[in-house]
Amino acid sequence: MTNIPNVDCDLWFPTPVYRIMVPDHEQLNKQLLPMIRKYQSEHKSIQGSNILGYHSDSNLQWEPIARVLCDTMRKIEKAEALTQPCDLVELWFNINPPQSHNASHTHPRCDWSGVYYVQTPPDSGMLHLEDPRDRAHMTLPLQQPAENTPPTLWRTAHYQPTPGLLLFFPSWLSHSVGVNLQEQKGNDADRISMSFNFVQRWFQ
Repeated sequence: MTNIPNVDCDLWFPTPVYRIMVPDHEQLNKQLLPMIRKYQSEHKSIQGSNILGYHSDSNLQWEPIARVLCDTMRKIEKAEALTQPCDLVELWFNINPPQSHNASHTHPRCDWSGVYYVQTPPDSGMLHLEDPRDRAHMTLPLQQPAENTPPTLWRTAHYQPTPGLLLFFPSWLSHSVGVNLQEQKGNDADRISMSFNFVQRWFQ
């Protein structure tokens, strides 16, 4: 479908990003926030994509959020015509205080990844998704501003974090997190999210 007379355009190989506002996320976040702060007080940060931020171990087994993630994954399996279920293999959280961010990265050896937002003060950093077609980066034609072009022509996509928002995307999709530009200090200025990885079973 195009605006060119007598010309059709087929769009192949889409990159899916599934998003949902988790029902009753206020209650879920009230459960998660003290768990996150307690863990932070008892464990040192590991080094991942985090720049100046806190990154927990990836072996958390927190049932309240795990149940939400697995229920959502079951729906995505149907939408993606998967023949084998996917298992939640890693779960962790990130705390981004002011001036911290996350460098561009992927999640190797996984199939589906994503993020769930617990606390997102204003200007605390957007999620940036990059065009996964490596050959498309050989050239970058001059185009009108993004606000004047359809999303199918964009080379990057951005999501504004908000508490309760849950995103799933293929693990090979490069993504990063912008700098937390909050000017206030203290815990309320932290951007807090939970991330995860799913791997499809080879055998039942």
